[in-house]
Amino acid sequence: MSTPAQSSSPSPDRATWHLPQLEHWIIVPLIVVLAIGAIGRIVSLTPEVGAAESQVLAALDPVRSGLLLAVAGFVHGIFSAPWVYGIIAALTAWLALVKRSGRDAAGFAVTAVTMVVVASTAQQIIGRPAPGLGDGVLTAEVGSSLPSAAVCAAIGISLSFLVASRRHISGMAVLLAGAGVSLAVALSALLTSSAYVLDVVLSLPVAWAGVVLGCGLANRVVPAMAERFGWGLPRADRKLAHRQAPRYSDAETAYARSESRSTAAASAHRDLDDGPITEELPVIREDDAAA
Repeated sequence: MSTPAQSSSPSPDRATWHLPQLEHWIIVPLIVVLAIGAIGRIVSLTPEVGAAESQVLAALDPVRSGLLLAVAGFVHGIFSAPWVYGIIAALTAWLALVKRSGRDAAGFAVTAVTMVVVASTAQQIIGRPAPGLGDGVLTAEVGSSLPSAAVCAAIGISLSFLVASRRHISGMAVLLAGAGVSLAVALSALLTSSAYVLDVVLSLPVAWAGVVLGCGLANRVVPAMAERFGWGLPRADRKLAHRQAPRYSDAETAYARSESRSTAAASAHRDLDDGPITEELPVIREDDAAA
């Protein structure tokens, strides 16, 4: 009776680790970003909307003080490039070194960086001029503000950390902390006149779209990285992880075993077949015969 071939399915860690993912994780974020882009272009070409939002920013003048603007500028600045990548690196290191989870750390990093790239790309494509603040009044518009990059970063990093750290920390705690930080960054963007109100509001769907895309990408990239670098293996086995034999399908495994059994049987048959059985016959000499 032949031995059934063993399944070559992926390892349990590779098969079970994943981040929450939409079925259509590419097309849905694309639709969201395109919709926000269309709204942004319409707003940019509508002076009435910009004038109304400028009045909202001007109404914040009474609460603007030197200390408040300094704090708001600091909060807004640390969630802007390049400092936002330092926040991502710090949280990645916490997951990797403190919680000792390479997969979750890599998943968070891939998701968060993807979100930042999506937000920055959308901001450059839409190109809505951002308001500027000088001497307490609104001045010339500079830069691009829709969506607000800092607000997108705060929301996106919070969502990315929420899905990546769910095995290590309470989701409600992360959600509340992320909501508080995102609200603080949004208020700082308005106080420093770095973005309009609509720019801040539309940052939420853009950040969500970036996280959705990042989760789908992480689910493809991280398992391959984990297998390549031996994450989750004993320390002694990690150096050999990249030297493991390639995986074969069930049909290839069965064929290889069948060939091995055939070779072994042929070898055993040759060992048993030593040729015809012969007996050593006595030699009769002529002297013995004459006697």
